[in-house]
Amino acid sequence: MGIRQCRPAAVRMIGERQSVKLVAAADNDPNKVGKDAAGLFGFPRIGVPVTDDIDAALALDADVVLVYTPLRHNPQTSAFTPSAEDMVKVLNAKKNCITTIPLYYSQVTIPDLYKLIDDAALKNGVTFMPSSLLPGFYASQLPLYLCNLVDHVDELTVQSGEDDQDNTSSWVQVFGYGMDPDKFPQDKLKAGIAAYYIAAVYEMGARLGFKFDNVKGSHEVFTAPHDLHTKAFGLVKAGTMMGHRFIMSGYIDGEKKVSLVYVHKICDDVVKEPAIDNHIYIAGIPTIDVEVQNMIPLDKSYVTSAAPSVDVIPQCVNAQPGYQHVLDQPTMLPLV
Repeated sequence: MGIRQCRPAAVRMIGERQSVKLVAAADNDPNKVGKDAAGLFGFPRIGVPVTDDIDAALALDADVVLVYTPLRHNPQTSAFTPSAEDMVKVLNAKKNCITTIPLYYSQVTIPDLYKLIDDAALKNGVTFMPSSLLPGFYASQLPLYLCNLVDHVDELTVQSGEDDQDNTSSWVQVFGYGMDPDKFPQDKLKAGIAAYYIAAVYEMGARLGFKFDNVKGSHEVFTAPHDLHTKAFGLVKAGTMMGHRFIMSGYIDGEKKVSLVYVHKICDDVVKEPAIDNHIYIAGIPTIDVEVQNMIPLDKSYVTSAAPSVDVIPQCVNAQPGYQHVLDQPTMLPLV
């Protein structure tokens, strides 16, 4: 288990539960190595020191490995790609693997990596299962669960977003907060965000029986109406970039059938546009509109991403070998 963004929340949750036990924590940060995996975050100590020896950690007796390695950045293309090789390393150690990085429903979006991972899992008789918030629980799982309340689904729209003003993760730099919008590679960002999130559109459409004839996205940039002060980006001056709205949709005969609307911005408490609306809208019989509040809280922003990866451990351990999807498993319940 690496210890970045989601990791403190995952370590705390595992330490508090009786049904699972942490046997190793691996990270390449020298400031963490040797320290108690929970104690270094101010949680009660659990007697598991952080190691930078991945191979030694993988050699221990464990049912599942949670992989939270960061995306890999290509400076030539500005693209971030999933670290599939890290997953294969875990699978080749004959360990089941759960990850939050964007390999979700990848048989459609990145089939070469899907095959690489599926082949490794099958060869070693273990399971690979991506599970996170989005793509994952908020889109696709929760919207599809809600569709069970509807007799006929005509259109499904999932809206969400996050305020990055305190987010110090390196990948957030891709949004160019504080930069001149005319000098920013917007097409590359649009393609990168689509690669990250659009898997949810494909899965929701497939599970609703929609056969898209077109899937496309749009991107809108927002500039700061006045100077904004942030923890992660310092001063963001008026007229520079402070927000993005991405819309990814699957179409049939020119009509939107499934859409994901996602907002990345800063200072939502000061500037309300673009709005972060966490709504799931199902047009059908009946029409349902559900709001989920505080889904990505600023003070504990990664808890809701970590929880789906921790709570799905039993499903992963009991699943058939190969690349498996959460929605094909028995219903996930919180661990106790």
